[in-house]
Amino acid sequence: MRPDDLTRERHRRDDLETRLRAALDERASGIAPEYRLDTILEQARATSPASRTAVRWTLGLVAAAAVIALALLVPNLLGGAPNAGPLTPGGPATTGDQVSAPSPSAPHTPEPTGPTTPADPSDPTQAPTQGPLAALPVYFPAHIGDALRDARLYREWVNVEGVGPDASTTERLTAALRVALAGEAPHTDGYLQFWGDVDLVDAQVAPERITVTLSASGPGSVSGEEARIAVQQLVWTAQAAVGQGTIPVRFVLADGSERLLGHLPVDRDYNRPATTDLYYEDLAPIWITSPTRYQALPGPDITVSGEATVFEGTVQWELIDDETGAVLDSGHSQASVGAPGRGTYTIPLTGLADGRYRIRVFELSMKDGVEVNAETSMPFFVGPAGPLPTEP
Repeated sequence: MRPDDLTRERHRRDDLETRLRAALDERASGIAPEYRLDTILEQARATSPASRTAVRWTLGLVAAAAVIALALLVPNLLGGAPNAGPLTPGGPATTGDQVSAPSPSAPHTPEPTGPTTPADPSDPTQAPTQGPLAALPVYFPAHIGDALRDARLYREWVNVEGVGPDASTTERLTAALRVALAGEAPHTDGYLQFWGDVDLVDAQVAPERITVTLSASGPGSVSGEEARIAVQQLVWTAQAAVGQGTIPVRFVLADGSERLLGHLPVDRDYNRPATTDLYYEDLAPIWITSPTRYQALPGPDITVSGEATVFEGTVQWELIDDETGAVLDSGHSQASVGAPGRGTYTIPLTGLADGRYRIRVFELSMKDGVEVNAETSMPFFVGPAGPLPTEP
């Protein structure tokens, strides 16, 4: 037999496998299950040392034969392929079978883990570490989807000079509301600003109410729905900054006006929706909660997590080279619940080289599979943080 001729060897393997299977089948067919625990224990106590040694040798031979058979069979049964190379910013896109993300199982945190519940906007533990400055949760309105019909809220973590981790609740509240009114978050674009030149005059926190005093009512040119989402922007921001649950928010207008943005009365309290099934009225359909904007994550494997209110809970995603705009990978993920509930999703990304990336998550229209109903994206680093893009 030639050294590279494996025919006879394969025949011997097949013969061994056949005899093993036949022996096992014969033994199994003769087994009649019954309760014999007492008998077995009695026989075991009465067995001599020599008999026990013989039994052990017999079992050992059977086990060895089974191991040999499995060693020969398993490689052929499992097959396999080499792992794909790492995704490198600026390199070609890597393709392959896309697998839906597993159901989330870990509590929600801003780190790349799998959440199970939507983020509580008033939970201060949601903030990522930002060094000597506090990370303040601020909500911003933006149009959603290709149609640009509706505006909903996105959350950003913002640093404000002079507001550190030990800042008082009032200081955090005041700083967050001022950023929300200005409508600008660093390294972002596309957010809407409905408040014009309105300034924050005062903000106070009491156990039963958050009181926000504004300099004026704001532009009267906005629509009723735009006014509603602008007021809710301040409500969500105030409650999140205070971090004490859904304390109602009352507005006072220093110029004596009676309606916010010409539409909503000031003689009532405002709050976020009572249940998560109604969050779609205020919040954008898709959020990315981890990573945060330009967060540096250790690679090569990371997990993107977020929240979604989408049809049947299905979201699409693309991994993008944030410097060149090239799509490096794509796939889909399944949120824990579908609309109108607000579910959570995860996207595992593996083999990422150090660099600057952007993750885009979106929902396609069920009508044509082309129009984008909602989307969001988040830039981040794998490995050490690099230089940020120049602000426009």
